[in-house]
Amino acid sequence: MTDETAIAPEGAPEEDATCLYVDRVITFYLDSQRYALPIDRVQEIQQIVAFSEVPSGGSGVVGMVNLRGHVIPAVDLRQVVGLGPKEYDLETPMIICRIKGQLVALVVDEVQDVLELPDGCLQAAPPMHSLSSKMLGVARMSDGLIYLFDLDPLLASTLSGGW
Repeated sequence: MTDETAIAPEGAPEEDATCLYVDRVITFYLDSQRYALPIDRVQEIQQIVAFSEVPSGGSGVVGMVNLRGHVIPAVDLRQVVGLGPKEYDLETPMIICRIKGQLVALVVDEVQDVLELPDGCLQAAPPMHSLSSKMLGVARMSDGLIYLFDLDPLLASTLSGGW
């Protein structure tokens, strides 16, 4: 469940402290960095399946997937965030998400877990981070930082019909 509230990061000026409150996330890895998506945007996790290739898939769309009779785009998140390619194998997961009334399969390196975010752990993404405009914030956890993506701006150009 998301709900817009003001969160004041320690030491941050109050006027820069607005971000979304998210209580549960699904975490995953791209390379060695841990990222997350709000659980209310995730429908399910699937192992990778064969794609039907898309002719001009340079925007991160790697193909189309038949998900129980629904044809949905498969997006390689590595390409969306600017990482180099990685071979897929039978263990490569896809996170099936809802965005603007449609389903999208996000190909990631590894799905970790569903986590409850402790109160006060989420703060606005640092503006100098290249993906800050595509994040809801950064969660400060005892075992490291988790970058929480905002699906709408993250996939806006990918799913705008240009692929």
